[in-house]
Amino acid sequence: MADINARIQSMIEELAGNEALLEMLETEAATEMLNWGIATAKTVVSKAMELDDFAAELAILPRLKAIRQSMRSIGNWAAGKYADPESRLQLREKLLGNFRLIFGDDSRLPSTEKMDEVLNEVDDQNNRPQQLILKLRQLIEEPG
Repeated sequence: MADINARIQSMIEELAGNEALLEMLETEAATEMLNWGIATAKTVVSKAMELDDFAAELAILPRLKAIRQSMRSIGNWAAGKYADPESRLQLREKLLGNFRLIFGDDSRLPSTEKMDEVLNEVDDQNNRPQQLILKLRQLIEEPG
């Protein structure tokens, strides 16, 4: 891939410019979500370093789109927009589908039970959006 630093910088600017994320979440929660998105996107871009530009684009673009979609969905969830159990089931399936695309079909993803457990924590009013995002991030990064 021609210039990985330029690609990473462009990707960071695109994710950081997501004003909708900033509007739906408090600053700490938006920062946590942005940090996850940037770290995940850097991993995706780094894995494509050995590819030529065309192949890298094909490998990276769908994954970056899935990262952005996941960030938006997780932000909405943390902000309380998935209030009923049925919408959370749809959210779970959407997120697991995005995670398969981002991390690969062979990656170890969280079980549906563990995803449901964390997604349902939004009902506990003691959980702030940043705490919810941290719990989901931990689940994603340490599946099993």
